[in-house]
Amino acid sequence: MSTMVIFGLIASVALLVAFALLNLGKLTPDDYPYQVLNFVGAGFLAASALNPYNAGVFWTELIWSLLGLYGIVKIWSARRRSSHPAPAA
Repeated sequence: MSTMVIFGLIASVALLVAFALLNLGKLTPDDYPYQVLNFVGAGFLAASALNPYNAGVFWTELIWSLLGLYGIVKIWSARRRSSHPAPAA
């Protein structure tokens, strides 16, 4: 089995697990695991779309991966702000 096929399988499992856990109410978009599964899954699927190159899948998954990364940063920033409240004026 080629590396790209393995990447594609890992990606598919990660994305399906994230979607299933979201719909089963086990995760929310504000949970790290949900965003990490999306980031990793979409990133691996984008990588698997490079050989042979599939532009539609590559760009869709690259953007999906970047949105997952944005979600991770957003959660991290919100938690950082709540653990370090601004000083009183």
